[in-house]
Amino acid sequence: MGTDVRDVKRFGLWIKSIGQEQPLLGFCACVLLSSLLIAPDRLLGEESSVAPAQPSADQAKVPNSKPPAAPQKEPSQVPVISQESKPPQQKSQVSAIEEPKAKGEKKGEEGKDKEKNDTGKRTVSSLILTVKLTLLADPRLFPYEIEVEDGSDEVTLSGKVSSEAEKSVAAEIARTVPGVKSVANKIEIVKNLPDILARRQDDIVTQQVKEQFAKSATLKAASFDVKTEGGVVSLGGTVRFQVFVLEAAEAARQIPGVKAVKTDKVKIESEG
Repeated sequence: MGTDVRDVKRFGLWIKSIGQEQPLLGFCACVLLSSLLIAPDRLLGEESSVAPAQPSADQAKVPNSKPPAAPQKEPSQVPVISQESKPPQQKSQVSAIEEPKAKGEKKGEEGKDKEKNDTGKRTVSSLILTVKLTLLADPRLFPYEIEVEDGSDEVTLSGKVSSEAEKSVAAEIARTVPGVKSVANKIEIVKNLPDILARRQDDIVTQQVKEQFAKSATLKAASFDVKTEGGVVSLGGTVRFQVFVLEAAEAARQIPGVKAVKTDKVKIESEG
């Protein structure tokens, strides 16, 4: 600093002596002293702020010593092959390879299907089934259960019929089937077989009529008695309204094998 500390002290004592005698002059001296103390600091601050700027300006004037960067070489142009032209060729090659495989697979599947169909045909067209279907096609033998067995040289018939004529008819029909060389007729004759079959059929009809009544809430509540003989259904019991009887007769008529419906044994409750 340009001002010595001792000089400042002397100047301060002088200002103090002046201030006691002349206050205004002492105030002006204090302001002058403070300006002398503060001004050097401001000058130093301005010099420090200007000093770094000069080198930067000088550096700007100095030409850059670094050599210029070498120009980048442009990438060599590689010919781009169109991808649109390749896939069709690949597809055509793949399709040419896959077509024979697909044809072979289809042929293999068709062969398997043919084998299955041939096996099914052999099973369906077996000699035993053909003979049984031929016997069922005759009305005279339709009610009877006749079994067929296929041996090495002959076909064997077994079961029950009601007469000797029906037994002979069964053998004759079996001989008409292609592939049958001989027939062993072991069918039994049961004279009352038609009555047995009729009773069995009547039982089936009775059961079916009861099941039909169970589908209606009205008929189920009426609890009709049902009996069947020779295909004729007889109803019994007591109901409150006659219309219930008509509904029951109409329902029984829908059952296959029913020849008639009798309701004379059904009683109507009197309102009194």
